Amino acid sequence: MQKSLIYIFLFVLMAGSSQAQIGSYSFSGSSKVLYNDGYGVPWSNSTLYNTDGSPFYDTSFCIGSIQLTNGKMYGGIKLKLNLEEQKIIFEVEDGKAFVLSIPVSRVELGCAASSKPTVFRSGFTAIDKQNDRSLYQVLDSGKVLLLKYTEIRFKDSKAYNSNDMTRTYRQLPSYYLWVPGKDMVKVSTNENDLLATLSDQQKLLNDAILKEKLKVRKEADLIKIIALYNRSSVKGS
Repeated sequence: MQKSLIYIFLFVLMAGSSQAQIGSYSFSGSSKVLYNDGYGVPWSNSTLYNTDGSPFYDTSFCIGSIQLTNGKMYGGIKLKLNLEEQKIIFEVEDGKAFVLSIPVSRVELGCAASSKPTVFRSGFTAIDKQNDRSLYQVLDSGKVLLLKYTEIRFKDSKAYNSNDMTRTYRQLPSYYLWVPGKDMVKVSTNENDLLATLSDQQKLLNDAILKEKLKVRKEADLIKIIALYNRSSVKGS
């Protein structure tokens, strides 16, 4: 009997200690629910080198929302997206941060540098180096989705007579078109190839490209072309 009481006492003590450790983080809103659902792994931003550029979509935490692949949503969370590692980091009330440990189907970020929320989606067919969990930025949506995937590359270097390492990041974007129920198509830098892909509105798009001197290689111009295609497809339906 006495041994049983000792075991019970030790169990309660350990449980209390574990609870105190969890309680050392301060949460509010959905970040608390997200952590309590078991989807957070502690994250640290410490590095052993200086950086030039960044692997993040935005270097600051942005207020946003996520949707898991099971459809569950969490909103009003401070989020950061690491494009290199394809990881989502969420911050809690006391400034500590956690890596989301479960796949998502949608991320929405309301960053200060953007006039409207930025949407990322996953779940598309594998193409190039990407898989179905890769996150794409949605640049335009309608009959087709215009998607942007940003590959991160880096180079480490040391200045002459210095022991300090500097990691320089480069962001290399690729663009894709996706029609629901069909495979992904990589956007060619050739206008004729793009027009062939969007053949049902070929004349309209070609006239716009010539009139406005649009270039597929320029992201802003590509968005204009696809936005025109999506608007025209709605009118013609």
